Order: sequence, then C-alpha cells, then structure tokens
Amino acid sequence: MRWVDIKGSFNKPSSGGAVNEKEAAGVVKILRDLVLTKGYRGSIGVVSPFRAQANLIRELALADVSISNLLTSQDFLVDTVHKFQGDERDVIIFSTVVGKGITPGAISFLKNNGNLFNVAVTRARAQLIVVGDLTECAKCDISYLSEFSTYVTKLNDAVETQVKLDLTSLGSEYPSVSNPERVSDWERVFYKALFEAGIKALPQYQVEQYALDFALFAGERRLNIEVDGERYHRNWTGELCRRDQIRNLRMIELGWDVMRFWVYEIRDDMDGCINRIKNWQGVT
Repeated sequence: MRWVDIKGSFNKPSSGGAVNEKEAAGVVKILRDLVLTKGYRGSIGVVSPFRAQANLIRELALADVSISNLLTSQDFLVDTVHKFQGDERDVIIFSTVVGKGITPGAISFLKNNGNLFNVAVTRARAQLIVVGDLTECAKCDISYLSEFSTYVTKLNDAVETQVKLDLTSLGSEYPSVSNPERVSDWERVFYKALFEAGIKALPQYQVEQYALDFALFAGERRLNIEVDGERYHRNWTGELCRRDQIRNLRMIELGWDVMRFWVYEIRDDMDGCINRIKNWQGVT
C-alpha cells in the first residue's frame, strides 16, 4: 500500500456530487506511469466514494489515446465502491476527493460510510494506492482516513530510517551479504562502478520472496536494478525468462520501478548503464 499526496480542492459541480479535479488528473498520471512507463499488464481498478469523481476519472482516462486501449484490454474498471462489492483487481487506486474546501455534508457522508473504504482496501489483490491530500486527510474528522494516513506515514518513515542506516555502512567494495553465493562477479563490478559514480545502491535487498540485485531509493521512488546473465535469464526465443517477467510484474505492483541490464551491456557500455540510472534519479 502507498499514498500519493496530491494537494487538490474539493468542488461541487452544478450537475451534483463532488469532484477533485487535480486529484483526478493525478490518478490518470498514475495510470500512465503504470501502463506506459512501467509496462504493467495486470488488472487495474479505480474507486471513489463519489460518483462524479469516478465519472471524471473515467472520462479523462479513456480520452487519453495513449492509454485508453491498453486500459480497456486490462479489465479496467472505474466506479464507486458499491460497484466493487465482490469484485477485485490486482491494483486498486482509491481517490479520496478530500481537499481544501470540503463541505460538512461531504465529511458527514464519508464518516458514515467507513465500510466503503474497507471494501476498497479488500478489493486490491496486490497493491492499494490511495490518492489524496495527506495533510487534509490526517487532520480531517474522518477517523479511518486520518488513521490510515498516519499509519502510512509511520510505515514510510520506518523504511526511510532503515535505508539511511543501511546506506551508511556502504563503501567502495561490495559489502558482506547473507547469501554471497547468489552474487555474480558482474554484480560486484557494477556495484563498484555505481559507487564511484556517486550512486549508493543497496545490494541483495529483500522484498517479499525476492532478493534484489540492487535497490535504489530517491524520495518515495524505488528502483530495482537487476544484472542478468543470458544463461539463467534469457529463454530460447531470446526474451527475458517467464519467471523474471512475473517478478517484474510483482515488483511494479509493489510500487517499484524495474531496470534490468544484460551482462554484455555492463561489459560493453558501463557509462551508458550508469547514465540510465542517473536519468532515473533525475541527475544529469
């Protein structure tokens, strides 16, 4: 689960209901990142307590020609929570609509319908993404939203603290890890080159059942870096093995970006590989 903090405003359109236009645009940006940038092909659902917001998100998403066909082929559904009773998606995006200017009537509606949030949480098979104003939700009089925002903040703080502690132990030589037999010579070479380029990547970082070759953090963004030898990672068609494709899918569901390098890429173009990672960091 993760929270995407968007500072939008609550509005009541003349047609009725409630919308948060900036938040709706943020949801579409997340959809673009999932299906275009990351190549995610799992099922996606978008849920909101307010029908007008669900309608706005649907209109914006389907009007975007770069993603509309992909979404349609991926069992895409945007609706109110009531429509998701008994239905599931791999990734669920929950649009709170809570923001500056929210009315007492809307707050009362959300307070009295806490079960809607529970349904949204349980509809996600792999990842729940909550989109909304983190500060407004934390201080609002809607207990389940304020408690959840506090929980996510503490969770992120705990991860950030541990990552900082781990990074302080890194040096120019590949560190000792609990499973050195899994580490290839090229991973050690790549680690040293990354460190010399000012990139501190954590080796053998554990996520669920996976030991990542390297994990890199930039604020709330997370990058899984893999070094692939052709013997174990390429199938007879020349493509990435099915197990690695499934792993990529799972890492994306968990909110990670994934960058894989064939050994020959590192061998023949180390600078190009490092520049790809710097571009992800936003470093030129």
